[in-house]
Amino acid sequence: MSAGFVALPPAPAARRRPATHYVSVVAFGLLPFVLPGSLVLYLLRHGSYSHGDFFDLHTLWVAGRDVAHGHSPYPFVYPAPAAVMMAPLGVLPWRAAVAVFFLLAVAAVVLTLRILGVRDWRCYGACLVALPTVSAIGIGTLSPFLALAVACAWRWRDRRVVVAAALAAVVVTKLFLWPLFVWLLATRRIRSAALGTVAVAGTALAAWAVIGFAGFSSYPRHLGGIASVEQYKSYSTVAFVHAFGVTGGAARVTTAAVALAALAAIVLLARRRDGDFASFTAAIGAALLISPIVWIHYLVLLYVPIAVARQRLSALWLAPLALWILPGQESSGSVARLVLVFALGFVALRASARDAAQASC
Repeated sequence: MSAGFVALPPAPAARRRPATHYVSVVAFGLLPFVLPGSLVLYLLRHGSYSHGDFFDLHTLWVAGRDVAHGHSPYPFVYPAPAAVMMAPLGVLPWRAAVAVFFLLAVAAVVLTLRILGVRDWRCYGACLVALPTVSAIGIGTLSPFLALAVACAWRWRDRRVVVAAALAAVVVTKLFLWPLFVWLLATRRIRSAALGTVAVAGTALAAWAVIGFAGFSSYPRHLGGIASVEQYKSYSTVAFVHAFGVTGGAARVTTAAVALAALAAIVLLARRRDGDFASFTAAIGAALLISPIVWIHYLVLLYVPIAVARQRLSALWLAPLALWILPGQESSGSVARLVLVFALGFVALRASARDAAQASC
């Protein structure tokens, strides 16, 4: 070898990408574009509301239109703040309202993961192609916005005004998430819980005042009537117990016991070292267990603890894809469907809490 020359190591052989890489590119890179594609097809084919597409959004849009025109939105399934919030969309033509809501819902899902620190693009794809997310956006529900607010509550949990405002926003629009206030109390964020409670009461009263308190006194009875009809068709604890033949007083005692156990778990987990996230996760689980009605799109909330615990794609991100075997939003009292959903929810919440605890050690 000539002096002054240094032998260079041989260039490494080009590594072939595994077949799973190309599968992930298609599944998590291309399939999410089916969502905007379906929106374009809907807008091209339907100038007015067509039953079966965006039916939750249509209910919200009609309520918003009523508020915008000075009429009562009731009977209406949501509390008054949701109707008032929808007034800006209510003044738009139906197709414009669908497009705006769709874009906002997708943005809410993306922001939920973003503010929780997820940077792996495959996680966004996995979330956007899962049944809870697709159904939440396709039906036109508030679930993506609830997930965003819950994510904000966790991210800025030690900023009193932010966490109080975020949780007040979810509770005044969807009452079932009230166990998150138990999490605040269990983790000694007493002032945040108090401020949030005041915000809930103030927002609710202000919204009902806008519509002249129409439906104010009858709303609890109206909501109870809806729950009594829908709860057995959903994925609620009531439906689960009923599917196994437990009815009447025994069913009420069982569901009450489950509710108390779920609330106790929030408090007990908060006492553990680094129990903040475990208690927060338990609060999300308690909300789903206690709610008399649980639809598949509610499970988009599971992506909040998953995103906190796992910043990169893993089996936990893919677990909700199993829900695509379900025929729709309703359980119809099927034991197999109920067991699948309950098992998935437990695994997602338990694994998220465990992984976050291990990461903090």
